[in-house]
Amino acid sequence: MKRPQWPARSILWLFLLGAFAGTALDSLHVYARVERYAMPLLLGEAWWVPLLFGFATVAIGYSHAAVDPLLGHFRPPQRMLASIGELAWLVLAYLISASELSPVAKLSVMIIIFGNFWLLSGRSWQNLLLSLVTAITGSLIEMMLVASGAFMYLHPDMFGVPIWLPLLYACASLAVGDVGRTLIFSTRRGNHETT
Repeated sequence: MKRPQWPARSILWLFLLGAFAGTALDSLHVYARVERYAMPLLLGEAWWVPLLFGFATVAIGYSHAAVDPLLGHFRPPQRMLASIGELAWLVLAYLISASELSPVAKLSVMIIIFGNFWLLSGRSWQNLLLSLVTAITGSLIEMMLVASGAFMYLHPDMFGVPIWLPLLYACASLAVGDVGRTLIFSTRRGNHETT
């Protein structure tokens, strides 16, 4: 199979989604005193946060669509509205992570959120694998940012980050991965219709 061809427009949409929605969700953590940036610029956020979330969203959305053929994963195409609606699971995970629950309670609830989301998003081993890779990669990047002093979690559990952080990335993998897949499918469909 050919590697997906992405027009700049799809990459821009993913970047903007991450830069705006991701930063807004991250601000829940700042507001709830879950994290603090070393050099905040606006509303407690550092200037580079929208860039980080924008690039992370592009990386997740693009990688999932690009890796699917290699893993033999095909999910029936969805409408963009349905894919955007899946972001509600990620918002729910952020709300739990910003709550006043104990770290173990947050982890437990987020496992339930991820499990339900995974069941509704096709129950594939490929999505589990991609979620695991996203959770490990995202958590390692945040550990490096914490170690560099760029920001800090106020109640870390391991290596400067909370124990529920990998589950947050796993939920992001399912939601943002499907948005990326939908963009790829709509781009392919648009190319076939114009040829």
